[in-house]
This record gives sequence, C-alpha cells and structure tokens, in this order.
Amino acid sequence: MTPLARRLMALYLAMLLLLAAVGAYGQQRFLHQAALLERKDTAVIELAVARSAAAGIQGPLAVTQWARDRGMVPAPDALDVIRVAPSPLAPPTRTLATPSLEVRTVWR
Repeated sequence: MTPLARRLMALYLAMLLLLAAVGAYGQQRFLHQAALLERKDTAVIELAVARSAAAGIQGPLAVTQWARDRGMVPAPDALDVIRVAPSPLAPPTRTLATPSLEVRTVWR
C-alpha cells in the first residue's frame, strides 16, 4: 500500500469511529427525550386527577353546599331578611389600621 492509501484508510477509520460516536450520542439523547415525554404524560395525568379532586373542595358546587350547610339561601329564595349575631363558626375579625379601606359583604 502506498503512504497516501494508508493515510486515507486511517482517515476513513477515524471518520467511521467519529460517526459511530455521534450516532451513539444521538441515540442516547433520543432515549432521554422519550423518557422526558413519558414523565410529562404522567405529570399531565396526575395534574388532571388533582384538579378534579380540588374541584370537589373548591369548585362552585362545593361553595354552594358550604353556604347551604351554614343556613344561607340564594337571594331569589329569601323571603324575609333579618340581621342576626355573627355565627360562632365565622372567622375571627382583625383590627385594621386607621387609614384603610373596608369592604363588607352582606348576605341577603
């Protein structure tokens, strides 16, 4: 073999090994991406389950049931409105600083 042929053969083998290394790295990255996508799918499913569980606690129907359990009725159904003392189940009130804005909600 001539010296040029040996150099070309060595260059060919080096390029072949480099191509194999790049291919192995690309396959590793592909498998990593597939694992991440699977974790994402699992997280999306867990989030949907958690949201449906939270809707039973914080959703509008849960708030309506909470209000009915405490004797509140929707405004169109209330015939007589009277003021009563605060319920012992009501949250404690805080004292506000003197320059403040206060908003009160009245159930009628």
